[in-house]
Amino acid sequence: MELEEFSLYCIVEGDTFTMPLAREEYILDVTTELHKNQQVFYLIFCRSVWHFPLRLDSQLYVEVVFNQIAPDYLEGLLLIMPGEQLDQDVIYDIAKMAALLHRAADMTHVPTMKETKFLLPKPALTVRDVKPAQWVNMVQSNWRDVEMLTTIQSKAQVLDILSKWPLFGSSFFAVKRVSDPKERSDHILALNRHGVHFIDLVTHETLTHYPFSEVISTRKVKSEDGTLFLDMKCGNLMQQRITRLQTDQAHEISRLIRQYITMEQRLQHR
Repeated sequence: MELEEFSLYCIVEGDTFTMPLAREEYILDVTTELHKNQQVFYLIFCRSVWHFPLRLDSQLYVEVVFNQIAPDYLEGLLLIMPGEQLDQDVIYDIAKMAALLHRAADMTHVPTMKETKFLLPKPALTVRDVKPAQWVNMVQSNWRDVEMLTTIQSKAQVLDILSKWPLFGSSFFAVKRVSDPKERSDHILALNRHGVHFIDLVTHETLTHYPFSEVISTRKVKSEDGTLFLDMKCGNLMQQRITRLQTDQAHEISRLIRQYITMEQRLQHR
């Protein structure tokens, strides 16, 4: 396991966003302060950058990564839907994973129609090509292949399937691209080992992409009214462009970009 790809996050109950603990912070210093303030908190260890392959031979690793990835998958963030349609191969993957997710939850019976609804990514329920009854039939037909697996084997197979999807290993952020004070467009920002991607809110197709080799710098800016922005300078020595993003997660986006760039530089010098 490459520990440099993992971060320890502290989630404080009531906070909208989570932030990783900095390397120079001591866990007990942070938790003692939260205890003093009588705040409820959780410590979560999860993968933050994704340069190295999955380690599906480790049960602990599979548990950690599965619990991190499953919510994004079920929310539909990993789906790319050109024209709001699903490719046939993706439909097959979704049906197989629904059966695996059912088994991963330690279920021993065939998924029912009511249960199937909660085993599919949310956008899959709205596509016109596949009716609810068809989803149920496909999921149930996959059940025979997975019902004898252990829960950890089921989780490992889900990760193995998803690892072949283009947006697997992405950290997702809701951002507004600010061209000028009057023009603001909503996007999802996806950071993964291939770089910075601005993706469409609905189809998740990439609209703009910058490899990390083209990310020159990031700078956090706070306006007089407290609005937080991130200025991202991208390009090369001849041509550069600054993209301003309005986001409450500017610190985390900037930190992750630095982490990826540092990782790339280390790999180049190995």
